[in-house]
Amino acid sequence: MKSKPMGALLGVLALVAIIAIAPQAFAANAQVTISKGASTTNGTCSATSCFDPNVVNVNVGDTVTWTNADSVGHTATSGKPSDNQTGTVWDSSLIKAGSTFTSPPFTTAGTYNYFCMVHPWMTAQVIVGAGSATSSQTTPSGNNTTGNSTMSGNQTVPEFGPIASLVLVIAIISVIAFTAKTRGLPKL
Repeated sequence: MKSKPMGALLGVLALVAIIAIAPQAFAANAQVTISKGASTTNGTCSATSCFDPNVVNVNVGDTVTWTNADSVGHTATSGKPSDNQTGTVWDSSLIKAGSTFTSPPFTTAGTYNYFCMVHPWMTAQVIVGAGSATSSQTTPSGNNTTGNSTMSGNQTVPEFGPIASLVLVIAIISVIAFTAKTRGLPKL
């Protein structure tokens, strides 16, 4: 008669695992490209967007991945060049040409400024809580444009790692529960 309490315990553990893992399974990853030639903009990114998109909108729990398409190293460092909050939320360190950096998940809604520590005129923003389906860019004239994500801009990529982990956890718990109930291993 010990199998009923054991089964209930396993059921509760399975529920806790599902609740803990499920929110991560639906997190998105927005893409930002450090534009080719961004380092040669000589102090201004108005003619070309150094970070493309310049403003990226994501949801709480999402991440942002920066890809360096330039020929020199850059950083994506939270804060502004002139404040004392530099790197307190994230700091990519040097992202070599052709390399990427992914931020930790954003846990709080708000506007996060960031810049390149090597080229401090390269500035941009991550807006958390605005939704990951749109991106906003500043045009050379200073006007804001908003549109759906494109391959060169804010791209939402599903992450299947946590989903696979969830399926594995459920399968293991099911085998344990079946084994406890029948007092033997399942025959294939």
